Amino acid sequence: MITRTSNNGKKNTGPVECNSLDEVRSNIDRLDTVIVRLLAERSTFVAQAAGFKETEDDVVVPERIEAIIKKVRGYADLHGANPDLIEAIYRRMIDAFIDFERSTWQDIHSDL
Repeated sequence: MITRTSNNGKKNTGPVECNSLDEVRSNIDRLDTVIVRLLAERSTFVAQAAGFKETEDDVVVPERIEAIIKKVRGYADLHGANPDLIEAIYRRMIDAFIDFERSTWQDIHSDL
């Protein structure tokens, strides 16, 4: 659990309670910085995965996708998030990463 100091100086281990729309936006911006950093890191692993796959068809592994979805739905429950929302976000994210990995696979294998 992350401990943060709220705007009133008190320690807080849960989400910060906001008192204005500006505070909400500020917290979303703070989280976006972390999320983008993590997505950038994830993309480096997706690019590496493309190098290990023998065929372009190997980029999409339906069983792996469903395993990820099952796992993140569990994480959603654990953290008090809506599992349907998290699943929807992950399915869209996975689709985007599949497109990225497919493009990376083509770039890697076009030189061979």
